[in-house]
Amino acid sequence: MTSQIDHLVLGVEDLSSATQVLESDFGVPFDVGGAHPVMGTHNRLLRLQADIYLEVIAANPAASPHRTRWFSMDDPKTKLLLSKGVHPLCWVLQVEDIHEARKNCGYDPGEVITMSRGNLEWQITVPKDGGLAEGGILPVLIQWLGQRNPAHRLTMSPVQLVHLKITHPSPSSIENSLQTLGTPPEINITEGNPALCFQLNTPKGSVVLMSEI
Repeated sequence: MTSQIDHLVLGVEDLSSATQVLESDFGVPFDVGGAHPVMGTHNRLLRLQADIYLEVIAANPAASPHRTRWFSMDDPKTKLLLSKGVHPLCWVLQVEDIHEARKNCGYDPGEVITMSRGNLEWQITVPKDGGLAEGGILPVLIQWLGQRNPAHRLTMSPVQLVHLKITHPSPSSIENSLQTLGTPPEINITEGNPALCFQLNTPKGSVVLMSEI
């Protein structure tokens, strides 16, 4: 099965102020993103290498969701973490056939829903309760419909993903699921307490964003 990292998801409490902090930490400006009316969220984006991008996402105070928000953003634990600062929520894996990938991945990534914004349309897995598989360690699945992902529309930045590091008490179970999907080369899996870590090279130096699940 062919797959690749689509994007990394950073949750924040307030989009504007958090983006300003990240722009200062990274030494680069973020591109304007948009709103997701169904989910009651909005985002800012930063292109990394190739077709990978970084999404900074927050609940939109000007919008009410039509369902439970994705990426566990309505979970009280997640809200508490976001109140303390930027928090890696999950990563999103781009697949060629999302229904086949969902069926064969070896875990429950949620139901497949169709989303759109402007001329972008995609299908993505979201559990009914808005949760994340293994707390975000296992990927959300996405399939872009009729076009490439939005990374190619974004300004190329000097920020690069070095590693997406996963630690888990049973790394073999995580490896088995990812091998079924096709493990991207940027993934590093080790044994330990559940955690998700994004290591980035930026003009300001190495930046490590870690979330203990």
